[in-house]
Amino acid sequence: MKGLRIAACFSFVSLSLLMIALTSDYWIVASDGRAYGGLWQECYIQVTRDFLLLGMVAGTVSFFGFCASFFQTHIGSFSTKRLAVWACFAAGVYNDQIVVYGTWFGWSFGIGWASFILFLITGGLAYKTVGSTA
Repeated sequence: MKGLRIAACFSFVSLSLLMIALTSDYWIVASDGRAYGGLWQECYIQVTRDFLLLGMVAGTVSFFGFCASFFQTHIGSFSTKRLAVWACFAAGVYNDQIVVYGTWFGWSFGIGWASFILFLITGGLAYKTVGSTA
């Protein structure tokens, strides 16, 4: 149970970082550092924005799945723990699709990658925890 609490905390941090990365305007920075752009301002990074939104949905499912597993172990025939673990991995995979060629990246890009790494760590930790209690 302690491992799931830690996973829920990591999932919340990962989701928060992803939300910050999605809403900030410092994804792309000009080489002189004077101009910058965000995901919602630059149309040629539409695919990145779409994958990050899918990652946000999967991350939200993961977080609420971890929280629900404290109160209820199954929803119908689905295990809330396993749902949260696989949603966490899905969020990590969607966040891995952050690709923009030929530009300088700002701190929002780095936060997006930190979210990807944390989602994968969270998924691994939760998978190990769920596997040991199953």
